[in-house]
Amino acid sequence: MTLSTLPDLRATAAPHAPALADDSTELNNSEFLAAVLRAAARLRAAGITKGDVVAIMLPGAVDLVVALFATWRLGATAAVIDPAATDAEAGSRISDAGPKALITGRAPVTSAPVRVVPSVAALDGAERDVTAAAWPGWEAPALITYGAGGNRAMLDHRNLGAMCQLVNKVFALADGDHSLSTLPMRQICGILLGALSPLVAGGRATMAGPLDPTSFLDRIEHVRPTYASAVPSLYAALSELPGRMRTDISSVRFALCCAAPADLELRTRFEHRYAIPIVNGYGLGEVIARADSIRSPASRRRRPRRTYAAPP
Repeated sequence: MTLSTLPDLRATAAPHAPALADDSTELNNSEFLAAVLRAAARLRAAGITKGDVVAIMLPGAVDLVVALFATWRLGATAAVIDPAATDAEAGSRISDAGPKALITGRAPVTSAPVRVVPSVAALDGAERDVTAAAWPGWEAPALITYGAGGNRAMLDHRNLGAMCQLVNKVFALADGDHSLSTLPMRQICGILLGALSPLVAGGRATMAGPLDPTSFLDRIEHVRPTYASAVPSLYAALSELPGRMRTDISSVRFALCCAAPADLELRTRFEHRYAIPIVNGYGLGEVIARADSIRSPASRRRRPRRTYAAPP
C-alpha cells in the first residue's frame, strides 16, 4: 500500500464505511475516492505530472486531505500553506515551494507563475480522473509544511509512510479506531495524527475546528472517537471545568497532546477526572528520525530493529 493508492483500497474494501469528517463535511470511503479523483482530474488538466509541486491553501480540513491524496495520486509533492497567513507570508511560502499549481478558494497571493485550481469543495460533479495512481518512489518528496517563523519541513514518501506505521504500532490503531483532532491541519502533527495514521490503519478521522472545552466534550459524545488529539491549553481547560461532567466520553481510550508537552501535574489531573491517559505526542523531529530508522535499509544493517514504546 502507498498513500497514492490508499483511497482506492479503502473504497474497494469497505465502500460505505466512514472515512473523513470535519465541521461541515462527511465522506464515506466511496465518496472520499470520488472527491480525490475529481481533484486529481483538475490537477492533471492544470498540467500536474509526477515530480511537480502543488501548493494547497484550503481552510476545510476534509478538502485539504482530499487535495493531499489527489496530489499524491499524480506522483506530485504537496506543499501545505496556512490559509490564515497574511498575503506576504503566503506569497513567500508559495514562492519557496515553487509549485506548478495552487489549490485555493481565494485570489492568488503570489506573483510566481502558478496555475490556480478551484478549491475541492467547488469540484462537486466534475469529471473524475481515470488514470491509475502513480507510484512516486519512496525517496520522492511527499509533503512540505511551514511552521513558526516560516520554518520549512519536507518529508519523502518513505518517512511519511514510516511515521504512520510508527504511530499505528505504538498506539495499536486498527480499522475500528476513530480519531478526533482539533490540531491545526496546516502542520505535520495535525496531518499525521489527525488524518493519515487513522486512515492508513483502516479507521476514520474527524477533524474539528477550534472548540471550547464543553463543545469538545459534546463532540466526543456525538461522534464517539476512540482517541483525541489537542494542544495542552485545551486539556488544561477541560481539567478546570466546574461542576460534574454529564457527557459520555467512554469511547476515548487515550488522548494525544501536541505542540507542547503536558506536564505531569496536568496529565495527572486530567486522568484523575476523566480516566483518560494523556500521551505527549510533541517532538516530531525525533519521530521522523525513528521512522527513518524503521524504513532505511542502511539502518537495518547497522543495528537490529527496535520496538518503541509510547512515552510516559
